[in-house]
Formats: sequence, structure tokens, C-alpha cells
Amino acid sequence: MTKNCPKCGKELPDNAKFCMDCGYSMEKTDKGSSNIFSNGNIFIILIALILVVGGIFILTLGSGGNNSSTDAADNAEHVDLTITDVNGWDSDSGKKSYTLYTRAIFNSIPNDLKGYNIKSTYYDSNGTKIGYETETLENVYYDTEFSIGFGYYTTYKLPDPDYVTVEIIKNGKVIDNYTEKIDQSKIDYLN
Repeated sequence: MTKNCPKCGKELPDNAKFCMDCGYSMEKTDKGSSNIFSNGNIFIILIALILVVGGIFILTLGSGGNNSSTDAADNAEHVDLTITDVNGWDSDSGKKSYTLYTRAIFNSIPNDLKGYNIKSTYYDSNGTKIGYETETLENVYYDTEFSIGFGYYTTYKLPDPDYVTVEIIKNGKVIDNYTEKIDQSKIDYLN
């Protein structure tokens, strides 16, 4: 069996609750008036809902969202380096101190170094942290094909370094990690 829509005249199945053409509600409320979904109101509600959801989406993209720093780190260009050696010296002026530093050749770096840090951590043979130094990559890197020194860590206790870990950090997230065994023969105060 079929029935016709009282608004547009479209032929509908007998059990239709809405007109498929104009959205007219085929059900009436107890008072005999049409409900909120009658006379095409359902389409207006759907359009309004789509506009609200779309507006929220656009505003979220426009403001960078809450995870803009995380996204930047996830999409960051990586730094490629080769650790050439770890050196060190001691100072005799004043209180005796010992300094370690790392040298590396930077094979590739991002065009924009803003937000990048480089952290050099020195460990002994037991895996115990001796100390670390964190610097901005902008302050460390310059255009050269020779190795660059960084990660200058000074202590007043004689260290016995075994290896170094160099981390490249972008917006607080480690994006690259390099570890190198230390040749102790290159450290003056250990020879």
C-alpha cells in the first residue's frame, strides 16, 4: 500500500514516517500539529549540525590545535651526525676540574634549527650517568665539513667515561639518538 505526501504529493510507502523528497513528517503529535522534523525541518537541522561541526573543525585547525608542538616534533626533519670522538682535559687553575666534550660531523641538518636541542650525556662503564649538557642546535652547528665540538661538561670529581649518548630533541621530544664508545686514550687526564 502507498500514500501520498500532503505537502509535495510524492507517493510513499504506507509505513513511511517522513517524505523522502521534502522531509515532511507523516506522523502527527497528540495535539494534531507537526513535530520538529516536519515540513523539511530535518534538513535544516542537518545543515545546521554540519555547519557547527565544520566550524569547530576549522577553528581547531586554524588555532593549531592542542597538539601543535607534538605534531611539529612528529613531522620534524631529522639530524644525521657521526660522532668522531670524545675528548677531555683537566684544569690546574684554582680548584681542579675535568671537562669532557663530544665531536661530531653533521651529515645533514634541517633548514630551520629553531626548536632543536642537542643533549650529550656521559656514562661510566656501569651505565651510571656522569653528567650531561644540553644546548640549542643553533648555538652548536655551523657550516663546515669538519667535526664540531659540543656537549662540554665540567666536573670536580675525576670521571671515568665509557660511552656518550647524543640526543637530538625537537620541542621536548627525542627524534634522533646516537651512542658511541669513548676511546679513553684521547682524554688527557686519563693518560
